[in-house]
Amino acid sequence: METTSDSSNIKDAGGEGVFRADGSVHPGWRTTFASTLGMMLGPSPILLFSFGTFVSPLSKEFGWSVASISVGAMLITLMLVLCSVLQGWAVDRFGPRRLILTSIPCFGLAVAAMHWMTSSIILFYAALVLASVCAVGVWPIAYNKAIAGWFDRRLGLSLGLGNAGVGFGAALLPALSSYIIAQHGWRSAYLVLGILAVVVVWPVVFALLKNAPADHRGAKARAGASQAESGLTFSEARKTRSFVLVLVGFLLLGLISSSMVIHQIAIQVDLGMTLAQATAMQSALGLALIVGRIGTGWLLDRVHASVVLVGICAAASIALLLLYAGAPFGTAPLCAVLLGLVIGAEFDALGYLIPRYFGQKSFGRLYAAIFASFQLFSAAAIPVVGMVKSSTGSYGPAVGVLAGVMIVAALVFSRIGPYRYPTR
Repeated sequence: METTSDSSNIKDAGGEGVFRADGSVHPGWRTTFASTLGMMLGPSPILLFSFGTFVSPLSKEFGWSVASISVGAMLITLMLVLCSVLQGWAVDRFGPRRLILTSIPCFGLAVAAMHWMTSSIILFYAALVLASVCAVGVWPIAYNKAIAGWFDRRLGLSLGLGNAGVGFGAALLPALSSYIIAQHGWRSAYLVLGILAVVVVWPVVFALLKNAPADHRGAKARAGASQAESGLTFSEARKTRSFVLVLVGFLLLGLISSSMVIHQIAIQVDLGMTLAQATAMQSALGLALIVGRIGTGWLLDRVHASVVLVGICAAASIALLLLYAGAPFGTAPLCAVLLGLVIGAEFDALGYLIPRYFGQKSFGRLYAAIFASFQLFSAAAIPVVGMVKSSTGSYGPAVGVLAGVMIVAALVFSRIGPYRYPTR
């Protein structure tokens, strides 16, 4: 699977324009394009964002309750946490290209195989767990490491464009699934999604996604101590003050991420919107998420990450405070857009922080540790917000507390200090 970059590619590693001197497209940008497509047709859009489109047809055909089907979504989230840890180790050990190319067909076949699912809900759960495990190499960590190895001055923008693939997939795949289900049934939808994940993505990734030159043995022999080998080990990094602050900051960000995505429609309905109007706010959040990913990436290349993260937390706090106040003066759309920008910015910022503070050496394991912790807090916050609503009759107390949490997160990120590995 691995290919060795030629000497011209190695010499060009410092140049980050789209086109090289010979007129060819820089391999880093080809890798970014392949990563965008891979994440668009990857496990996040297919398993998570499209999950809701299958609930009603599965319930109708097999008689399963909505609650029992929803357990499947919880299992996917738990497997995402576990697979992130495994992927973090594997991507540092084997490199992103090999891991991604191996995982794509396994994941696609696992999804397509759900076409033949029987009426056993245990089999449904097992199929989702299997698909999540088969996707171990195509959750975002591997793609982000592939991109980060190529860039320095344009690291933020490249990560933003790559991670925007999840947003594009979240916007497109549920609609595609709904159309196929309406026309041909849910079995065909799983079959089509699985096939697309392989026949569209694998050839593009094989042709375009390359490990950065320093990841190849030939380049290492010529270049000596490579940039990819520079940086702190996982053990060294986790003992630093910067790691503790980044981890705590992302744990706090995790409390608002999924909880606001899941509960926003109900919050807006509580404020007096119709269901159609509240659903439109969710669409606004989704579009803002895409803009947030690309825009944050562009901004990270120009403004220190701590300033960007403080701004992200401040925007989240403003949105939550407005919701707590009842979204006065028609500010509900503004709240949705601000939350979308914040949620879209999170993983761009994380992918940027790790090379800047800890280097490339343990990128996968460090990203995985923070990402998995973020997801655990994010998952835990969903039922807690719902419990507050059930016990008090209002989302207000939970939203008000989360606004305060974002202020604390801003203070945490303001203290992370200067980069250990600044832009060269």
